[in-house]
Amino acid sequence: MTIYHKMDENYGWRVVQFFAYGLVLAIISDVPITWGVYFYLARLALAGLLLSTIFMPLRHGLLLLLILSIVGQDIVSSGILIADDDFGYATASIWQLKWGFINPSWIIFTCLFVQLLRIGKLTNPPLLKRAIFWFATVPVFTGIIYGILYGGFSRSFITYTGIEAVTDIKFSVMLIASTILFLSIFKKSPSFLIQALAAFVGVLLARHLLDLFYVVMNIGPAIAEGVTRGSEDSAKGAVAFLALWGIIMIWRQKRLLLGMAVTIPSVLLIVAYGTRNLWITFVLGFVVLLLILGIRRSFSVILIAATLTFASIWTLSKVNPDTLYVVGLRFVDIGQGRPIDKFAMLVEDNIISRVDQVRYAEIINVMDSIRKRYAYLWGVGYGGYYDDTVLPYPVNLKSSYPKYSLESGRFYRAHEYIFQMILKFGLVGLVLISTLWVIPGYIMYKIFRRENMFAPGQPLMLHGLMLGLVAFLPTAIFQMTWSGKGLFLNGLVIATCIEFARHYSIGRQP
Repeated sequence: MTIYHKMDENYGWRVVQFFAYGLVLAIISDVPITWGVYFYLARLALAGLLLSTIFMPLRHGLLLLLILSIVGQDIVSSGILIADDDFGYATASIWQLKWGFINPSWIIFTCLFVQLLRIGKLTNPPLLKRAIFWFATVPVFTGIIYGILYGGFSRSFITYTGIEAVTDIKFSVMLIASTILFLSIFKKSPSFLIQALAAFVGVLLARHLLDLFYVVMNIGPAIAEGVTRGSEDSAKGAVAFLALWGIIMIWRQKRLLLGMAVTIPSVLLIVAYGTRNLWITFVLGFVVLLLILGIRRSFSVILIAATLTFASIWTLSKVNPDTLYVVGLRFVDIGQGRPIDKFAMLVEDNIISRVDQVRYAEIINVMDSIRKRYAYLWGVGYGGYYDDTVLPYPVNLKSSYPKYSLESGRFYRAHEYIFQMILKFGLVGLVLISTLWVIPGYIMYKIFRRENMFAPGQPLMLHGLMLGLVAFLPTAIFQMTWSGKGLFLNGLVIATCIEFARHYSIGRQP
């Protein structure tokens, strides 16, 4: 018996309440700059709400900060393909709220840091301490050493390397600070976990309902000329959690209509977003779900998922067939590769490079750079870069890299989690950082394998959400670690898994 058995399991109304709040704020956040005075009024209102989180009672302020973070898109463009003049396009979202040279992530981190100061006693388990030690020491020293040896701290430091170093540091501080913040408030007020989960689910539903509207109306950012993808938001991968949760509701709680209402639109969006990385990580999450449930219970889940996937694709074919056609071509790329005349660079002719030549070239170039610098174990640190000496990038990749990287031949990021971590933090850092998700996930796996979490009398809605959350972890790692928004939400996910596992005392606390 855990404390969660004593809590009200009527989460439905809480989710509906947060859905209503989220939908209103998502509409306000999406007001485009082209709307003139309405844009400035919307941005002023959202900035005021963000500021108010500092002065509100702690729990209310953190909930509002979470809601504002989910509803606001951090990457947007107009309804045409990104061009040079598209970078001036913006919405009222707090993730696009800049103050001079201070970017949005640092503004929101300031609000987050104030909440940390207000909590008082912070919860910092050994799992986090190990990561903090590596973040605070190794990347700093390696960044300085390799910067001196390879010119990273030369005259270009202020304009280029310095900017990238700050971006690298943001990964560390946003992920650790948000995890500690949620862990500390869960420890201080256990019932807040229920509220935070209700807000997470309700506001995600609102955010993705608006994205679904964009897909149906064929407006917003495009995959190809005239074909919408609904959203470019870096946290759009969170829709995978909704899809997994909907499947669980149908399978375990027999809530057929509600589960279908959540899953079919969610899978439709996963398809329409047209992101192969999201497709792959969603499949990984579904495999994790099957591993947790075991062979005996997996057949019915597979059948449900296959039926809902077919229904989602059929629905997309009716509401936006052009998008489905373009997405279908991208899906075929995974198995067949793209024609050789579509290569963006001279890479080896193999299936991986033909599916995504940019990421393939990044892997080769990253590994060659760290080999030359003997940096396999510890990486090249904050502000560190790799060269494209093995597989040169063409200068027309303006949407993939900053102009100064293409001009200088120094590239500060890879578009793939594993090799980005190896580049900046080394193999040791990759392991330590990944354990932030893997260890809580493994403990959650043991909980759901050993205990009958869906027996009569159990808090079924909460356990369904937690099962969906642990299956969502692969998507959270690989799809949502590229932005301050994604890192903030990852902090909530990690902290929720750790706190939930702590109350069941399965294995050693992480």
